[in-house]
Amino acid sequence: MVENPQHIDLFGIRKDGGADLVLVSHGPLDESPQGQTLLLDKVETYLKYIQTADFRRQCPRATPEKTHVVLLTHVRPSPLMRELLQKVSLWVADNQATFSVRIEEGA
Repeated sequence: MVENPQHIDLFGIRKDGGADLVLVSHGPLDESPQGQTLLLDKVETYLKYIQTADFRRQCPRATPEKTHVVLLTHVRPSPLMRELLQKVSLWVADNQATFSVRIEEGA
């Protein structure tokens, strides 16, 4: 479950000048329309942030290839959510970043 759509969960600047912006899902992703909207709103917050002057000041060498939006979850997404995440990946790419899902099962 994704929470706090206006909040960036984790943000780190990498040694290569890029950035990792991590969305943390506590439990399974919520398939309901409200849960999907919450996830999309959260991604939008991240995408808006990487377009800000503040982000550019902190990560002046960040490129789309070095700017990563990562969904961290402990539960494999359902087929429905995997389909949505594929669309999210394209949306993130259109906004000058890369998207990935990191599954840490058993953590």
